[in-house]
Amino acid sequence: MTPTPDPAPLGWGLIGCGAAGRAHTRWAAAEANTTVRAFCDVDAPAAEALAREHDGAWHTTDPARLFADPDIDILSIATSHDSHAELAIAAFEAGKHLFLEKPMAMTVTDCLRIEAARKAARRRLMLNFSIRFSGAARAIRERLGTPLVSHAQCTQAPADLTRWHWHPLLGGGPLYDVGVHALDLLCWLHDDDPVEVFATGGQITHPGDLGGPDMVDTVAATLRFANGSVATFLMTDAGRNELLSKWFFEFFDGSGTAVLHEHFKAATFTLPDPASGELLSDTVRPGEAPRICDLVAAIRVGTDPAIGAREGIRSTLLVERITESIRTGLPQKVEMPPM
Repeated sequence: MTPTPDPAPLGWGLIGCGAAGRAHTRWAAAEANTTVRAFCDVDAPAAEALAREHDGAWHTTDPARLFADPDIDILSIATSHDSHAELAIAAFEAGKHLFLEKPMAMTVTDCLRIEAARKAARRRLMLNFSIRFSGAARAIRERLGTPLVSHAQCTQAPADLTRWHWHPLLGGGPLYDVGVHALDLLCWLHDDDPVEVFATGGQITHPGDLGGPDMVDTVAATLRFANGSVATFLMTDAGRNELLSKWFFEFFDGSGTAVLHEHFKAATFTLPDPASGELLSDTVRPGEAPRICDLVAAIRVGTDPAIGAREGIRSTLLVERITESIRTGLPQKVEMPPM
């Protein structure tokens, strides 16, 4: 019997050659089933530098060239948040699979437009919610029961408001930049959708300096999930806590606890011994899981990646509901839209 040959590597290209794009490039270059091909950025030297470093075939400032290249199967998009929707839709219309930097888009409406384009093209979409790839976070999902209660926080030193992430149109502020990571992780580990959120905060650290009244720099929120579990969420740039690190999460399942710390590199468990019932603690630091390979596998076998459109839509929906709760001072129902 003649053995089936291994499938050819999938061609990969990048739009957006900043810090996030460089990370995407490392992951694509490390994946045996992808071939790094092309780079695009409005800053031509940035695209040229990445192409040179990773033996790319060519580079450009025009995304249309990547859409038209038949040798590119997967596109990574790591551009400003406001550009995700139009670039993602164009990529699907060109028949490409997509590895998309978070957030999926800045409105649920645009997220749904992306998903409609994906379905029409019958292609695969994967979102880069980074904490999902943490080996420590995955250990919590494996070792701890579904949390009854949890806490998530992102605390940072006072931000440089000149960065595009803080522009009201280009980036939307920290809820879109870092908040979506925490919100996605809470949903993943609670293994359910939130049904209600109540939030307070607003422009606490930068009053009047955020370019628009709807932008927020600080959030203190509570989330209630459909399974009855609850979570709290704190986000601020009022100062960084070096003891806990920028990211800090606690999960309680009724008998044991897990803490995700050291910038989500470590998980500390306090769990009852199966024999004696005595509470025992240990800390693990597993390595990071690979990223692009999950999308490649989904493309090969025709399944959905672990982090797809639904997860992207849900995180953007939660940002919208949190912002509305802060604006009105009222709890907000969270209802996933039909997909």
